This record gives sequence, C-alpha cells and structure tokens, in this order.
Amino acid sequence: MCCRSRLPGLAVALSALLGYVLLAVWVRRHPESATELAITRGIQTRMPRAAARVLRWVSWLGFPPQSVLMPGIVTAAFWIRGQRRIAVHLILTWMASVISFVTKRLVRRPRPNHPAVRIVVAQPRDASYPSGHVVTYTAFWLAALTAAAEHARWSWLRGVLLTVAALLVGLVGLSRIYLGHHWLTDVLGGYLLGGSWFGLTRLLGASPERCRS
Repeated sequence: MCCRSRLPGLAVALSALLGYVLLAVWVRRHPESATELAITRGIQTRMPRAAARVLRWVSWLGFPPQSVLMPGIVTAAFWIRGQRRIAVHLILTWMASVISFVTKRLVRRPRPNHPAVRIVVAQPRDASYPSGHVVTYTAFWLAALTAAAEHARWSWLRGVLLTVAALLVGLVGLSRIYLGHHWLTDVLGGYLLGGSWFGLTRLLGASPERCRS
C-alpha cells in the first residue's frame, strides 16, 4: 500500500500522464501548426554551428542499434553487480517506449515534411507523436544515471552523472526539433510520458524503508 508521503508525487505523475493523453488527442485533430513550423524554423536558422554539433551527438544515443544495445548493457551491468532491484526498475522504465510505440500507431501524426524544414541526417519513417528519443531519455536514461549517481563512491562522480543526466534530458527535446524529426508538441508529449513514467516507477518501486524515513 502506498504511504502518504508518496501521494503528492503520484498526483503530479498522474497529472502529467493525463496531460500526455490530452495532448495526443489535440495532436490527432491538429497534425499541422503554423506556430510549430515557425518555432522549428527559428531554431534551425539561429542555432550556432558548435551547438548544432552537440545537438546531433545528443540524439545519437536514441538511434538504433545503440538505442537498444546501450540500455540492455546498462541494465545487465546492474544485474550482474547484484543490484537486481535497480535492474528491474530500469526494465520497467524502458517499458515507456512500448507506450510510445502504441501511441504512435493510434495518433499517426506525420513527421515534419514541410519544404521550409531542413531534415538533418535521415528522415525517420514512423509516426511523430510522441518523440521516442525524449521518452527514452526522460524515463530510462534519467533513471539509469540517477541510480548510478546514488551508488557512486565519490561526490564528484555523483555530480558528473547527475549533470550528464540533466544535459541529456534537457537537450534531447531541442535536438529533435533542430534535426527536423519532430514538432514541439511531439517533444512536449515525450517529456510528459517519460517524466510521468519515471516518477511512477520510482515512487511505486520505493522500498518500505525509504517510505518510512
């Protein structure tokens, strides 16, 4: 049974999940937006070259095959080290990608394909809402790096891991828009789903000792 200290966090996570569903309904009815086109063009035309290279790298982790291999390797590493609870938690956070896949099939929003939008790298073939990169980074990678930081021996290493987590999660949304692979609402939906799933799995998987503390 859930302790009272978890209730505010659960309320926030469930509210974000509801927001994700409502945004999916809106996107289904409004697949194109002049405002989002203007935002994408503004980001693509004003992005400095150095920052653009960073954004390309940020998205790299979310492309296959590394998008499958890296989470599997990280999860297996925690399992081999005997941290089975963390490994199971990471598997659960990874399941957010399944929800993302189902949503894509239901909403079927086309990817950006406007003449004014520059598609960097290869144009993805699946549906646009939500951004799978954002979902995975906000759910799985945030959980993995946070878990690694909590078990790090040195404070400087904890700081590095948490900084990397913050940068990956914070920049991936901008990266997906800059590359021309997603609209702003796709990114927002990814943050809502990934963030709510991260919060729910973390709260519901918390140990009784942590709940009582």
